[in-house]
Amino acid sequence: MAPSRLLLAAPVLLCITALALPAALSAQGNGAPPAFYSDSQATRGQQWYEAVCAFCHPARDMSSNDFKLRWNGRNALDLYQRISTTMPATEPGTLTARTYRDVVAYLMRINGLPTGTTALGADTTAMRQVPLVFAGLPTPSP
Repeated sequence: MAPSRLLLAAPVLLCITALALPAALSAQGNGAPPAFYSDSQATRGQQWYEAVCAFCHPARDMSSNDFKLRWNGRNALDLYQRISTTMPATEPGTLTARTYRDVVAYLMRINGLPTGTTALGADTTAMRQVPLVFAGLPTPSP
């Protein structure tokens, strides 16, 4: 390519690169929301939820805009602690820690948070790092 053509092509190539870079990063996973629970964990959580929770808390209520607004910007540990210390209402804290984590995973799934390959673990420091940020709502400020 002649030098004058190269000088003309450089701005065009720069614009194309600038437009394509976000899509490339997203394709690498850098732009996709991270996943913090497994599908099998959410399925176990659904089974427990339907058996223990759904009578008082229909799933549609737990995936409503009100639920999302209440929990948007918080983290999985907040939700876990709330559920594990207050539910079931007649016998709070009587399920296993794993069951409560499974129910949290189910709630994350029905609210559109992506599924991964690793289950939500018991490490509270790690659970604190799992954001509850729901699509269609304003990004919460830190």
